[in-house]
Amino acid sequence: MRHPLRAATLALAALTVTTSAASARCNVAARPFVMGQPGHIAMSVSGEPCRISLQAGGQSHYDSLSIVERPRGGRLVADGHTGVVYTPYPGFSGTDRFVFAVTGTSSIGSGTSELFVDVVVD
Repeated sequence: MRHPLRAATLALAALTVTTSAASARCNVAARPFVMGQPGHIAMSVSGEPCRISLQAGGQSHYDSLSIVERPRGGRLVADGHTGVVYTPYPGFSGTDRFVFAVTGTSSIGSGTSELFVDVVVD
């Protein structure tokens, strides 16, 4: 029998921001996280769309992504199963927050992590 905590220890490689269809004024700071454990992301946005893109390394991959808590000052849309796009509402400035969950697998197991995102819109 597998130990439940060991099955959920998928280390994920990186969190990146794609600026092709989103604002280059989007700054994201994130620490690597482990599947099955919560993660935290802080970002600043200058009033334009910002895409957060998750990338798994090695034999790891993501199976699904879901929005757990929507922001109050903007719109959040899942972009496939590897990212989200946050767009602040016109005229909104200040602090916003949202949460999304990602499920992934690797050769050592699988798990789900909730990622808490704090946003400063200027």
